Amino acid sequence: MKKFLAALIMGSLLFSTADAEIRTFRATGEDSATKIETQDVAKVRALDRAIKNALKQASETFKASGLAEEEISAIILNGYEIIGAAEYEQVGNNCRATVELGIDDAQIGNWIRRDDREKFALTNAAKETQKLFAANDARLKDLRERAENMKKQDKKFFKAEFNYVNNEFLSNQKVEAGNKFAYKGRFDDAIKLYTEAITLNEYNAAAYNRRGQVYSVMAANQKVVPVAESYRRQAINDLEKATRLNNNYAEAFANRGFVYYNGKFFGQAIKDFNRAIQLEPLNAWNYIYRAQCHRPTDKNLALADFNKAIELNPNNPRMYSARGDFYEQDLADFSKAAADYTQAIELEKREELLALNYQNRGDLYRKQKMYGKAIDDYTRAIELIERSEQKPLLLAWIYRKRGECYQSVGDGAHSQADFKKFDELQRR
Repeated sequence: MKKFLAALIMGSLLFSTADAEIRTFRATGEDSATKIETQDVAKVRALDRAIKNALKQASETFKASGLAEEEISAIILNGYEIIGAAEYEQVGNNCRATVELGIDDAQIGNWIRRDDREKFALTNAAKETQKLFAANDARLKDLRERAENMKKQDKKFFKAEFNYVNNEFLSNQKVEAGNKFAYKGRFDDAIKLYTEAITLNEYNAAAYNRRGQVYSVMAANQKVVPVAESYRRQAINDLEKATRLNNNYAEAFANRGFVYYNGKFFGQAIKDFNRAIQLEPLNAWNYIYRAQCHRPTDKNLALADFNKAIELNPNNPRMYSARGDFYEQDLADFSKAAADYTQAIELEKREELLALNYQNRGDLYRKQKMYGKAIDDYTRAIELIERSEQKPLLLAWIYRKRGECYQSVGDGAHSQADFKKFDELQRR
């Protein structure tokens, strides 16, 4: 399980691309408020439509990247910046907004290097906000059509309804902006915006879910135990609220299950993953994490879940590395573990995770006293990590383990060199 969590942490590292280009997109959007709405609302909605129209242009441009449409949507929605100030003009009864967006195409490279589970969560968040805005637009359209024929005595009722629909819209905007900060790792800023979203609309389940998700990440990354526990409690509280507001919110159940999983409350985690799987039976990640929760108590159920995850997503290397770790650590079935690590190596495209898979297989070979194969795998892992921009702590330990393998085969010179390198890295 430690190797699995290490992959999650390593995969979240961001990298930069030297020859990146800022691509710009300019578009307009319009909105016309009724007599009982403020023009400020029309300006905000017109700007939002201008941004969405510019993002449609960007989506067409970034299709050449070869990524799936939903991935492109997540990248541009979270990665754009507004250039300069938006321009506004009155066109008849309409407020027209014009905006220019800039998107760094290094976002593509950064996205490819992100962890698979993180990418899955980001695409879900992008799809969710798009649905929220679409639903709000439909409600606004219906409300405006009904307001055209309102009677004088109904004005107060309509004003209250417009206020609710517009607050819902503004709340969704806060969620979308919070998602952008979370995408960049600016978690405190994200939480602030999610909290503002909840203040605007206390029934916004997405705001609770996203805030809980960020607290969960903060808990996992926090080394001070009391602080981590505080974040974990806040995450659970938010995700509990999200599931109460929407009992069919599969992602919120899965996110809460993940919090329980990280806290080693496996029984509670299994209940949440059961519900998430019931709602979304084709989501391979929920099977992977339920499998991890079953590991301490029921190896057969764990293996069944690992197998199901691979059946659903046979081209994802993370699925194989997770099952390989289970075969090695829990079942001591080294041949099947080696086969899974090898499959993960063949499928993995990201060098930092490829290095981890070589290390995993090297550990397996070392355990079986197959020192030559272990040395080869450790060497490959070191080469991959050394040429990356990140030098994770595990690099030092790979040198040490390779040194032990050299020592076991009687190669004192290489063994001492690796032990010396280990000491140097530990002192940094």
